[in-house]
Amino acid sequence: MSGREVKKGANSPILDFLAMPVSVHIVATPETSASSVFGLYDTLVAAGRDWEHLVSGDEPEPVFKVSLIGPEIEGYRCGSGVWIAPDQTFDDADDADIVVVPGLTISPHDRPDPEQHPCLTWLANRDLSKTRIVSACTGAVYLAELGILDGVEATTHWAWEGLFQRFYPKVRLRTDRGLCFADASRGPVTSGGTTGWQELATFLIAHYGGTQRAVRAAKIWLMANRGELQSPFSSMITTTPHADAVIAQAQVWIAQNYAIDNPVADMTKRSGLPPTTFARRFRKATSKSPQAYILALRIEEARQLLETTECSVAEVGEAVGYVDTPSFRRLFKRKTGLTPVEHRKMFGQSRFAKFS
Repeated sequence: MSGREVKKGANSPILDFLAMPVSVHIVATPETSASSVFGLYDTLVAAGRDWEHLVSGDEPEPVFKVSLIGPEIEGYRCGSGVWIAPDQTFDDADDADIVVVPGLTISPHDRPDPEQHPCLTWLANRDLSKTRIVSACTGAVYLAELGILDGVEATTHWAWEGLFQRFYPKVRLRTDRGLCFADASRGPVTSGGTTGWQELATFLIAHYGGTQRAVRAAKIWLMANRGELQSPFSSMITTTPHADAVIAQAQVWIAQNYAIDNPVADMTKRSGLPPTTFARRFRKATSKSPQAYILALRIEEARQLLETTECSVAEVGEAVGYVDTPSFRRLFKRKTGLTPVEHRKMFGQSRFAKFS
């Protein structure tokens, strides 16, 4: 941020007041999600403005100068079907301090083709010593394509975990996290699932505008503290298309028999394959080892029972193959971030019964 005066203050170890707003480009293409684009836009332009208008009466001091950038300015339907008209095109855009790639409506199975995603070429031409590239939700796929996530922890929507495992193995993916960055002052920042853009907005406001402005933004926009975990909201089993008929048959069988003793051995035997061959093909087809796949099935079934029945925690554990209730509780907490009781409180029938 050359050419800007920076005054350090008590609210932020980095920046408390900027003589000029931080310039931000939000990518707005036919692939972007409307909620992510406009949610980020609204919250960032409001930093240093809305609290002053609504509460304090002080002179507004906007933290960010935000614009939408895309392939053309004439307008088009974005990935959510909402009409969107960028302020600048990729060809004519000014440089910015920060580029935000919001959530993208792209395949969780196929790597994006640069020919179909011109934003990738534009991003690749940014000078990373001058422009910081950050992402919300599936926007992390673009950052992974650029290689700027290689070797660092990053997060995205949990349903895209398989895509990262297949095509971006150098990324230290943490789909259990809501926000990831290696250095608060520089480098990429990624936020998790669909409404994870709120975590990204909070980070940007706090870092570039100071803690007080972040607190005010959270109050104005009613942005609750989601914590750092994405795990409670994720599904441990997602559909991954593959053409291995033997593994597909094994998946059908194990979906009904995951609670038996030693299901991996039975599943392997039924396949007619040597154990090492079966394990290799299973991982290739599902992105999980047989053991991890069965564990995921058991946890997902336990979640469903907690959400839809009044069974006790012990009964739920036994139904999915765990007779030792304390061990089941510990495993459930380790894999989901919540205890069984906490999960039922967050997602169980009692929460939603009042709406029916």
